[in-house]
Amino acid sequence: MSRGNRITSIVDGPLHIVGQLELFDSDGELLEKSEELYLCRCGNSKNKPYCDGQHKATGFRDDGKFVIPPVSQDDLVSNGVLEIKVQANGPLIFRGVACIQDTQQKEIMRKVGGLCRCQHSNNRPFCDGTHTKIGFTG
Repeated sequence: MSRGNRITSIVDGPLHIVGQLELFDSDGELLEKSEELYLCRCGNSKNKPYCDGQHKATGFRDDGKFVIPPVSQDDLVSNGVLEIKVQANGPLIFRGVACIQDTQQKEIMRKVGGLCRCQHSNNRPFCDGTHTKIGFTG
């Protein structure tokens, strides 16, 4: 895919992920291979990990700007397979090179990372472990 692997937060909405994607459940079973996914980050989807529009009904708000992003690994190229694993009651863990972009067009490159899906991380879209403190399930 010419665009490479890209993860973008949609303002007040889900994660939009494009590339060579493989999505796995918490048991390691392949859910799907795709070139585009919309994954819930409000924590309220009734079809987790997928977005079902609950962010609109529940009033989820997030401007999609990086707060304190991890250090970019700028020597990486965002191609190849991006594996995304849904951690039970926790974040989305990705492995494989991805460009993560905020709504201000700031970009970082990473080959592994955790993405919040409980909506309560203070460093969205990245996981900061808050899901454990609040008892997130999903």
